[in-house]
Amino acid sequence: MNVLLRLANFFSPLTHYIAYILAYFFETLFMLIFITISLVAVIYIFRKYMARLQVRRGPNRVGKFGIFQMIADMMKLVQKESILPKKRDDLPYKVAPVVVMLGLFLGFALMPYGSFYYIGSLTVTHSSVSLVLLIAVIAIMPIGEILAGISSHNKYAMVGALRAVAKDVSFEVPMMITILALVMMASGQTSSPLNIDSIASSSRAFIAYGLVQPIGLGVFMISMIARASYSPFDLGESDSELVSGHSTEYTGMRFGIFYVGLFGSIFLGSMMVSTLYLGAYNGPFSGDVGFIYLVIKTWILVLISFTIWLSMPRIRIDKFVNFGWKYLLPASVINLILAGILTLGWSL
Repeated sequence: MNVLLRLANFFSPLTHYIAYILAYFFETLFMLIFITISLVAVIYIFRKYMARLQVRRGPNRVGKFGIFQMIADMMKLVQKESILPKKRDDLPYKVAPVVVMLGLFLGFALMPYGSFYYIGSLTVTHSSVSLVLLIAVIAIMPIGEILAGISSHNKYAMVGALRAVAKDVSFEVPMMITILALVMMASGQTSSPLNIDSIASSSRAFIAYGLVQPIGLGVFMISMIARASYSPFDLGESDSELVSGHSTEYTGMRFGIFYVGLFGSIFLGSMMVSTLYLGAYNGPFSGDVGFIYLVIKTWILVLISFTIWLSMPRIRIDKFVNFGWKYLLPASVINLILAGILTLGWSL
């Protein structure tokens, strides 16, 4: 039983329709609380981890070990005046941060979270094509970045948006091919190979698809790093060249939304990699603590992402684009061919 059915049973005295409306409301509310706490934790741990590597203290004033520093920063951003560029395109300028957060939250809503003791399955969305929906909604976030860059009427923001387009075209094609290879292998194990939960619960997921598709795991992980736009692939927001890229003309809470969106992309990307390639919520006694397994795997990948961010130098834009077309694309095609051979061999 999943959390939705348990909530519906709890509210069942209020008639069927009202019970399910309240169940969906509270399930969505719990998901939003989990995402908010996770994003605050990601930003806090990044700042402390970066401070450790740079031999300094990091946040340490607000609360024990600076644990409430993120709340103080959020209150500061809310109170700040939002300065609007005079020549902006008003509607897309204001809508852009909302589009970024919308894509982020929809992405989290489609992830399978596994079970957690008595509560049962924490998965919010149950769809036979949830993988297709996930790829579609995470493609919404770059649209917000492009809208922000174009509508600001700032040359730095414009160049940042153009680089974001080049990034997406260069790295999304290899990413799609690796997903196709994964679906091909999962098709022999499940009747719904386009359902993320079915892929995660298939028998091969217990040993992790990343072990049989190491090339696919590498290409997908690099593509997720490129999508999140952090070093070494932060060409769209390279502060030494473009101030802060598409968000240059944003202040106050609107800038804060873009900032949170960056770390949200890291957390969502790490969760996608752990779900599709590292066994998701599978492990010993995963029927009770599957959610814990998923969270642990995700946080390990988040820390690896932070290490890459803080240790790798930025690459040139031409090398950045060429890396996607000349290296990741052939690697993803090779991975697709190998996945086809393995799938055919196992089906014989």
